[in-house]
Amino acid sequence: MTVPTLRTERLLLRALRQEDAPVLATAINDYEISKWLTVVPYPYMIADAEWFIGENLAGRFHTWAIWHHDDLIGGMGLDKELGYWLVPAAWGQGFATEAASAIIANHFATTDAVLICSSHFVDNKASRNVLTKLGFVDVGAHVHHSKARGADVPGRSMELSRHHWEARQNA
Repeated sequence: MTVPTLRTERLLLRALRQEDAPVLATAINDYEISKWLTVVPYPYMIADAEWFIGENLAGRFHTWAIWHHDDLIGGMGLDKELGYWLVPAAWGQGFATEAASAIIANHFATTDAVLICSSHFVDNKASRNVLTKLGFVDVGAHVHHSKARGADVPGRSMELSRHHWEARQNA
């Protein structure tokens, strides 16, 4: 899957580029972000950003850089699960829901997928709220390892079916 460029009312979603490494490393190098993610280390160095971008360019990950005006405000990927992060200055403004809506719509329009999975750490109420707004339903408990925390963290698994997504879009 190639990551297409998508535009929403306020955002530009595009594939990561090698030249994004410094701004990516600066944006995500915040424990208040990485503690909510599974595989992101803290501190997050430029070498981490270069590796991650290389993995995306090689097709092993499918991640969109989320841009608001000229600022990188987050990232969103859709591989085995929908995952995302935003810089704290972008929290609470609907950007995650807006970006995810575009990515989900594109995914269902361009694949024969019938289900998208996601998850959140139990104590990440903001992430749960985003997923619920998108139509994801809770399907049970799980534990993920958080690299930044260096610990296993309880979470909730969630799913969004194509049928449920389409019904919500047509309502």
